[in-house]
Amino acid sequence: MEIKLIAFDLDGTLLNSQKELLPEVLDELKRVKNLGVELVPVTGRFWEAVPKNVSGLDFINYAVTVNGAEVYDVKNSKVLSRADIPLKTAITIMRVFDGLPVFYDCIVNGMSWMKREHYAHIKEFALDEVQYKMLRDLRNPVDDIQEFLMSRGQNVQKMQLFTLDKNFRSELLRALPVIFPDNAISSSVPNNVEVNDKNANKGAALKILSEKLNIAPENIMAFGDGLNDISMIKYAGIGVAMNNAEEDLKAAANYITENDCDHAGVAEAVKKFCVQ
Repeated sequence: MEIKLIAFDLDGTLLNSQKELLPEVLDELKRVKNLGVELVPVTGRFWEAVPKNVSGLDFINYAVTVNGAEVYDVKNSKVLSRADIPLKTAITIMRVFDGLPVFYDCIVNGMSWMKREHYAHIKEFALDEVQYKMLRDLRNPVDDIQEFLMSRGQNVQKMQLFTLDKNFRSELLRALPVIFPDNAISSSVPNNVEVNDKNANKGAALKILSEKLNIAPENIMAFGDGLNDISMIKYAGIGVAMNNAEEDLKAAANYITENDCDHAGVAEAVKKFCVQ
């Protein structure tokens, strides 16, 4: 099976736990790029939040961002597809979140916004110093997020809530799809739940991009570690779960790496399957 496109999640997959791109992984990306393989970041982040060690790579032509809410032509700074949550629906979801013991934010047009009162307590719900710094640096605080959104009149690309209560997170992952059947509910890290439009998921966005590039699913390899990666793992001909992946993702994968993200698991699988 010839691999023509490799799609990779970032946090916990391509990047290690310190958000670094290991030299061994970078070397493998360069090797397969020279073989003509298209390399595509597929992330829950918006493009401006993609670390420079990835966004600055000169061989990245396309990216799937915000969990599939956007397919982006990097070279031409052009949005190829969008699947946003209608503003009215987003406000309804936020009102539900307001009744829960959670913190939340939202992404609008490639920027992330959070209630000021939540922003002041980021350290309390962050998993570690790395996540704390990322959340602090990439979130913009506003006094009233619902009023702010309504004043702008813009739809929402993604909403995200945080809780350190693992059991409560599991309950939300079961309950929210029932409460909001027109939305895609997923998770990328152990302390969050993410909400997108029902048409926004990594697999659907990867399908849009691969069809544009005339690349069949059987010629795609996709890497992931979180629940929001399941759709693209299933779409790709070779779906790869990291050793550090969620168990549900491992169950959906064709291959599970022996090494985790801190030990170049992506490089391991690329070497195994891209041998042309």
